[in-house]
Amino acid sequence: MNYRNFNLALLLFVTLILSSCEEQLLDIDRFGTITGIVVDGTTYEPLPGVLITTAPASNAVLSDEGGTFQLDKITAGDVLINARKNEYLTGSISVAVYEEENTAVTFFLLEDENNVGDVVLFDPVPGNGAVDQPLSFTLSWNVDQENRGVELDYTVYLFESGSTTQTIVSENLQNREAVISNLKTNTTYFWYVVAKFDGQNVANSPTWTFRTGGG
Repeated sequence: MNYRNFNLALLLFVTLILSSCEEQLLDIDRFGTITGIVVDGTTYEPLPGVLITTAPASNAVLSDEGGTFQLDKITAGDVLINARKNEYLTGSISVAVYEEENTAVTFFLLEDENNVGDVVLFDPVPGNGAVDQPLSFTLSWNVDQENRGVELDYTVYLFESGSTTQTIVSENLQNREAVISNLKTNTTYFWYVVAKFDGQNVANSPTWTFRTGGG
């Protein structure tokens, strides 16, 4: 190989190495963290031993004696968090995780008293993650149930971001909507619906979120 060909080969090799490094840098995942607390939805007592998982999948953890948990190195983006404990209805919350930031969540789990078959609550209005919502409006949802002959009623819960207590917006509802009012401006709220039969909890919805506007 002459000197000119050697230089060309060396230049090509360096170019390939730099290109490979650039591709690797572009492929580096961006991570954030998720911290949270799980409490009994009736007593507000911390719940230890709750299994916390995510989708996309990450490390599964259990809540500690104080009901708290932490998930590290969560890829930035939309993440579904699930909380499961024996004898409780499973809770789920969809959140946005940002690079090098912490996302805090609260789970209120209610005892599972299911004896009516599968019940699924879905299709919230406003849609999950809605922004610029008014300070008074109507929440609504749909339901799909295995045993359609069972008449369900519904209780709607609402809480602010970061709160470990919640408010009952409406209960013993026969229809699938609830009016909320006197909300705070520029505030993130979470809400979920519990389906009941004969006074017993049979299903709960995912925890949905919306943010109010400036009034």
